[in-house]
Amino acid sequence: MIYKTFKAPTYKEAVLNAKMEMGSNVYIIGRKEVKEGGFLGLFARNFTQITVAKSEDSIQGLQQKKEINPGALQADRALQAGASIRGKSTFQSEQSKIVEEGALLKELNEIKTRLKEIADLKDRDTEKPYLEKLLTILNENDFSVEYIDQLRSKFEGELTLKEVQDPAVLEERFKGYIRESIETSGPIQIGKGKPSVVVLVGPTGVGKTTTIAKLAATYGVLQKRKVELLTIDSYRIAAVEQLEKYAQLMQIPFIVINSREEFKNAIINSKSEIIFVDTAGRSQKNNLGLAEMRNILDGAKINLDIHLVLSATTKYRDALDIMNRFNQFMYNKVIITKMDETNTIGSLLSIMNRDKKLSYFTTGQGVPDDIEIAEKEKLLDMIMLEELCAG
Repeated sequence: MIYKTFKAPTYKEAVLNAKMEMGSNVYIIGRKEVKEGGFLGLFARNFTQITVAKSEDSIQGLQQKKEINPGALQADRALQAGASIRGKSTFQSEQSKIVEEGALLKELNEIKTRLKEIADLKDRDTEKPYLEKLLTILNENDFSVEYIDQLRSKFEGELTLKEVQDPAVLEERFKGYIRESIETSGPIQIGKGKPSVVVLVGPTGVGKTTTIAKLAATYGVLQKRKVELLTIDSYRIAAVEQLEKYAQLMQIPFIVINSREEFKNAIINSKSEIIFVDTAGRSQKNNLGLAEMRNILDGAKINLDIHLVLSATTKYRDALDIMNRFNQFMYNKVIITKMDETNTIGSLLSIMNRDKKLSYFTTGQGVPDDIEIAEKEKLLDMIMLEELCAG
């Protein structure tokens, strides 16, 4: 198709100009009123601008006709002028037909475009049914849209058509992708000569206090290590009392920290191998509260083993916000709690990377039983990939 615009003082003249140049079989697909000339917007003249369309074959035929007969253009102009004189009703009838044809052409083009999109989608699903099924499984497991799109691009770019049609290959490649994209830290290391200081930070309600009690019991009771419990959470009396009771049962020292100086002295004077530090739950949006807690921790003047605690039930966008805002603590490990309260783990896997290592999972309220060292296979087992090969 050839598209061109014409402008004239009136709509009728613009149409005549279009027909004189491009022939009578043109489609008017657009019309608008414009102003030109004048000074600072004054005395501007009104013009009508139209956009017309015509097939290239018709244009070439018209040009060839004019080349064979040099007088054709003059005759055509005369015929067009005569047609305009024959009467307004005839002209309007002709223009209505042209407008209707233009609208029909536009509608047909839209239908054609939509049919092509449907055909492309059908072809994609036909050629890669197992890839689409895998991506559907990930969506059902709460993986983010961004993660799924990234995986689609990666697989479509790297896998052959034969590989992408093999569900076993797809499953193995996906598992490999998970194994490569996340990292685990292994168990907490015992301090040599001076205590390791393990700090748990995170938002309210994720189970930090129970988790730190599990860790203290694992090392202090089961492994017979010298362990000490500290809490910087003086805001929640119930949490302090709960942790103190755990400490009494495990017969390990327990200290409530209220200031930067107290934290520094507690570490200096400690005779333990590991100090576990519980902190007040802070909303990721509470910038002042986060800054106060960081100020206390900075008083230690030593490297701290800081773990961000996240609940497995946290939504993707919230988890992403939490991880970003708690970055000011320079944590490099993540503990995922409440694994027993969800069937899907995709929201957290979507934001994990090798810079933030998974350290522990908790799977219930039992102390010290319901905690385990993070393993990648545990996460893969939670994704129901069996459906991929089910047919």
